[in-house]
Amino acid sequence: MEQIKRQRKISTDDSDDMKRKQFHSTHQSVSSFEDLSNEIICEIFEYFDFDYIYEIFSNFNQRFVNLIINSNLPIKINILSVSKPNFERYYTDIIIPNRHRIKSLRITNIFAVNTILSPQDNISKLTRLETLILTNISSSYLRNLQYLINLPKLSSLTIIYKGYTKFNRAKIYHQIFQLPVLKYSNVLLGVESTPIVSSLSFATNKYSSIEHLVIKNHIELDKLYIILSHVPQIRRLSISMLPEPKKKRNITFSITLNNLTYISLKFQSFHFHDFELLAKDLLYNLQVLRLYTSKEITYLDANRWKNLILSHIPNLTIFDFQYMYFADYEDNMISSYENLIKNFTTSFWTERQWFFSTQHSLGFDADDFLFFSVKPYKRTTFVLGGAIEEKLNFDSVHHIQICNDASTINKCRNYFPNTTKLSFTHYSAPTGNFIDNSLPYIISLEQLTEIVVEDVPISFMELVKLLSVAVNLHRLEFDSISNNELNPVAIQQNVIFQLVSKTNVVKDLTLVNDNCSLEKAELLFALCPRLQHFELYDGCIPFIISLMKLILSKTN
Repeated sequence: MEQIKRQRKISTDDSDDMKRKQFHSTHQSVSSFEDLSNEIICEIFEYFDFDYIYEIFSNFNQRFVNLIINSNLPIKINILSVSKPNFERYYTDIIIPNRHRIKSLRITNIFAVNTILSPQDNISKLTRLETLILTNISSSYLRNLQYLINLPKLSSLTIIYKGYTKFNRAKIYHQIFQLPVLKYSNVLLGVESTPIVSSLSFATNKYSSIEHLVIKNHIELDKLYIILSHVPQIRRLSISMLPEPKKKRNITFSITLNNLTYISLKFQSFHFHDFELLAKDLLYNLQVLRLYTSKEITYLDANRWKNLILSHIPNLTIFDFQYMYFADYEDNMISSYENLIKNFTTSFWTERQWFFSTQHSLGFDADDFLFFSVKPYKRTTFVLGGAIEEKLNFDSVHHIQICNDASTINKCRNYFPNTTKLSFTHYSAPTGNFIDNSLPYIISLEQLTEIVVEDVPISFMELVKLLSVAVNLHRLEFDSISNNELNPVAIQQNVIFQLVSKTNVVKDLTLVNDNCSLEKAELLFALCPRLQHFELYDGCIPFIISLMKLILSKTN
């Protein structure tokens, strides 16, 4: 296979003519997929999950049966939300016979995790497993992560647990640090705002091999320093939220992180002085800095940034900066901010190709704005709340967070052609006029696969409206659905409702803070009959019992 790869790799010195000849030669000699060599077919299979390959090709002919089943090639398993009987068949027919071949395993199903990974002898059979992704995991399994140490090749671990159960997070990190060849760790333990309360002590003689660490919980600076002491080989660090230190920092970081070249941080009321101390401790070899912050006016002091970068971050090549200004927090200091922003246009910034733009009327106040880096950076998530000063290329954006009303968004002159996820935050919710008159000019509705509405209820008919225009949505998440004008009979007789219920492809629905009712649940199940995963955060036991009876009455 390596030989094939080398043959297919064309030197940059080759002429365009030679490239064209090679293309036409290959095109003429291969007339169908079956004409490809086994080596190339196996390379293609590496891009797909094994269950998809098995379903499509296992009954094709004996050659493909041998390639898929009677083979020792590595495979990727992706277990999504399925019923327990279907999973048990899949486990017996697919997973057990091929455990020794599994290279990548993604599980989003609680009972699948317990079946595949809980028995210690099961884990010992996964001798080739390199990547393990666990989402929707139960807190009980988090207490048994020590079994993962029996995976000799595990180099990438992702754990996403969004529950509220209390457990020892320090112990979990300690178990992760014991994994012998782990290079990548991405962990969320509880909701994001749950802080990491660590009883870990500074590492002294035993260290982790982790090189890329993603922390999705809030973590205070002193706890971060302790965790970093365990990963001296770290190259990339991403932190979802670093809050304001509760007490004056009295620790020093004695370990030099020579390999740390990339860091992504989000701050909440984190003083620039504290960031300067962090930079002096950690960032000397940094090449890429992605920083999102707000409220602290000193982050807009271009001269202070210049001195910090020249003195303590001299190798910085990418400075991806976002600063959110809220007028109600800042006592109407808009004129001071505007004067500060002008200093980001001096030769120090332009010579490094660091350019910035401003998005106005971002929040509730007309003076709110977002100051952010532009080209040449490719940002995958973008906060949209108002008019952007210039027309920019947003081809790289896959997730838009909308945080303002339609009247302000209407001023946006930019288009986001590749957006697949849309979030409504900060008390903005989609309405009929906004869906009809604003969204189509910002994004391609047909490309959307996920919508999230936070902090505010959405009306049921607005939900129906969304599904009627965003026809490829697979996942929905809402804080709540409004009870206003909730007439189940009239809604189900609505022509648009009937059409949408027949055509939408929603498989995953989450209600976070909803005071749900059986009436509302019935409507949701009628609207989304292809639903496979329904997640509800509700503490009312009588309602849960009634809901379970309703769910069990559904044959699909």
